[in-house]
Amino acid sequence: MSRLDLLVLKAVIPAVLLAWVVFVGFDTLLALLNELDEIGIGSYDLTRVLEYIALTVPRRLYQMFSTAAVVGCMLGLGALAARSELIALQAAGASRLRIGISGVYAVALLLIVAMVLGEWIGPRADRMAADLSAQSKSQGIAFSGSGLWLRDGQAVWNAKRIVVGGPGQVDLWEVWRYQFGADARMQEVLKAERARYTGGSFELSGIVRDQLSDAEVKSGKEDSASVPTLLDPGLIESHTVRPRQQGTADLLETIRYARVNQLDALAFESAFWYRVFYPLVALALAFAATPFAFGNLRSGGLGQRLLLGMALGIGFYFGQRTLINLAETNRDGLILVNLGPPLLLIALTAWALRRPAR
Repeated sequence: MSRLDLLVLKAVIPAVLLAWVVFVGFDTLLALLNELDEIGIGSYDLTRVLEYIALTVPRRLYQMFSTAAVVGCMLGLGALAARSELIALQAAGASRLRIGISGVYAVALLLIVAMVLGEWIGPRADRMAADLSAQSKSQGIAFSGSGLWLRDGQAVWNAKRIVVGGPGQVDLWEVWRYQFGADARMQEVLKAERARYTGGSFELSGIVRDQLSDAEVKSGKEDSASVPTLLDPGLIESHTVRPRQQGTADLLETIRYARVNQLDALAFESAFWYRVFYPLVALALAFAATPFAFGNLRSGGLGQRLLLGMALGIGFYFGQRTLINLAETNRDGLILVNLGPPLLLIALTAWALRRPAR
């Protein structure tokens, strides 16, 4: 590692860490304020709220890293520019492109930490948070190694996997429904490939129905059936780890399962490709911050660099999110919309850095 890299690392890494802590702190505070409204539901008290929020911090660190990378890189290089050190580096023969690459090196070192949080620690902590919330707020929902268990009046549901497509859009995969009578004796067992919530009932497909009596057990198969339910889909959603919060290995396993069973895995495929290209997005945003350090920002203050960095990070996020939504609607092009924008950003930044300084 050259002296140039060390100089840039010493400026950029502390700035990225500072921005990372600030952004995650604000996000966590907002989540805490929102969660305080839930105190009093079941045994969900302040202690459990704090435990729940603490368990979501690793995921928030992962999600906020790309924005912290662009803001921190801009602040770190801006500090070097304010001390005329970037001018000195260029006078010593370092190109603007080479300085920008050094900034990317610094961000890449912290990206390793973010990936560990996002791929291993975060998903497990989110599952623990969902378990804690479910056990505290409701006696009718529980998680275990066999999936999600739901109490529905005189019936109990078990689902191995849950897909939340949006508000009120809940799909249960590999479902078992146990129906009990008033005397607590089991009357019926339904096994279904899929159960989709549609306004007060679940639409089941690929059904095997076993009806139990003292004399016999009757079995039969059905293509589809509608089963009324008392369950609130919002309650299921609030206790479910969303695809974007799952690790790459978990997403791959769910996609494989869906394809084998001919189920719709679009939400998981979209989350998978987003995670695959997330490191590239973070590095591209950090690289895109470099040209601003050589422009008018040399005479600008901290607030100006902070505002520009946030605008770049947030603008890129919403722009790419729009493209991803379009690809999901068309059910095609998920790789392109996740890979294309960061590559385009890198190309534009390299072009800007190679242009003669004005």
